[in-house]
Amino acid sequence: MLLVRLDDPTPRARFAVNHLLGRMTSWPVHFAASEEEFRSSELPKVRYGSAGSEGADALTVHASGALGLEHALPAEPEVGSEEGLPVLYPSSAGDDPFAGAFYLLARCEEWAPRVRDAHGRLPSAGHFVVRHGLEQLPVIDHWVLRLVKVLRKRHPGLPAPQARYRHVLSVDVDNGLMVLGRPSWKQAGALMRAVLQGKIGEAALRLQVLLGRRNDPFDRYTELVELARTGKVDRLIAFLLMRGEGAHDHAADPRHPLMNDRFKQMDGAFDIGLHPSYRSSEDPQVFREDRALLEQIIGHPVRISRQHFLRWQVPGSLRLLEAAGLTEDHTLGFSDRPGFRCGTCTPFPWYDLEQERETDLMLWPFAVMDSALHDRMGLGPDEAMRTMCAVSDSVRAVNGTFVSVWHDRFLSGYGIWQGWPEAMQQVVEHARS
Repeated sequence: MLLVRLDDPTPRARFAVNHLLGRMTSWPVHFAASEEEFRSSELPKVRYGSAGSEGADALTVHASGALGLEHALPAEPEVGSEEGLPVLYPSSAGDDPFAGAFYLLARCEEWAPRVRDAHGRLPSAGHFVVRHGLEQLPVIDHWVLRLVKVLRKRHPGLPAPQARYRHVLSVDVDNGLMVLGRPSWKQAGALMRAVLQGKIGEAALRLQVLLGRRNDPFDRYTELVELARTGKVDRLIAFLLMRGEGAHDHAADPRHPLMNDRFKQMDGAFDIGLHPSYRSSEDPQVFREDRALLEQIIGHPVRISRQHFLRWQVPGSLRLLEAAGLTEDHTLGFSDRPGFRCGTCTPFPWYDLEQERETDLMLWPFAVMDSALHDRMGLGPDEAMRTMCAVSDSVRAVNGTFVSVWHDRFLSGYGIWQGWPEAMQQVVEHARS
């Protein structure tokens, strides 16, 4: 057990210390209720506060004061360097890893009014970690390893942290099917458009699929089921979009017999999550309808979610998920580059800044997404594979959780997505735990 004394025991300080020294190490953390309890204990001890009175047997982590500002939005921290590692809140007394972690994990910058993109998101270039060149490093995980090293040197009896590297492969099922599962007028329109654009091969394919002479190109879900059964990934999740209307939602009808069957097939092999549709971040009723339809199809509650287009409103979307009983959200990542949007590759609980409380909703940050590499960075499958493998190595170095994001259209291998299924297999082999 680790005994911790907080000079200023705010909820924010408790959250940050418990996450870094407790959840991320698996060490039991006990907060000393009094100075007498802290001084008299023979347990390994950490003081988060001021140096000078703790005694030689306790490690003091300098408190910058940033976590004492309850019900206020923390100011953006300064960035420094310690032993070649980026740190936040640097000072002559040392940096403050707990305040730095809180600033990044509580998503403080996303609570503030800022310029948004066309989808209502904070642009990647506006994120703190990107502006300071920190996005390629899971800095919080490195800060924890630094603390662990110092503490275990002082207290050799402390066990090694139990965190282990793992690969979570997730798939956003935005389309479901390429041809089937859509109204006849849409199918006819897509066929005619292919002809008028001179895409004779695509037109022929669409006609063959409609006539039942060829499989739908996006129907590759059996391969995902087989991948899950190999055990080559530690966890596999499919996030299913329920809507096909509007400019941004293009899913096949989930009630189509083939799509319905594939949903149930996947549900029996790995985790199923909801991909709340585009307007769900603005309209809670849309979210409730999406979830109800998916639960009707698979026959049990859905507890996992990732917002379509990575759209969410802070705090509205997160409070909606929490109130609905969801336990995991997988939205946190970049849509145009690889990297660690929250400075970590370890899941963490959402902290509600307005209500000053740690919630039961766990946020799972992802590190890299196929569409970001292809659509926004212009990488082909081989370059993307090498990028993803490099990111997995940086996660492995800190025993974190490597979350990769793929899309059904990429895994089809059809047309411009040729070579992507093979790239995914190579990433899976490289990223095995």
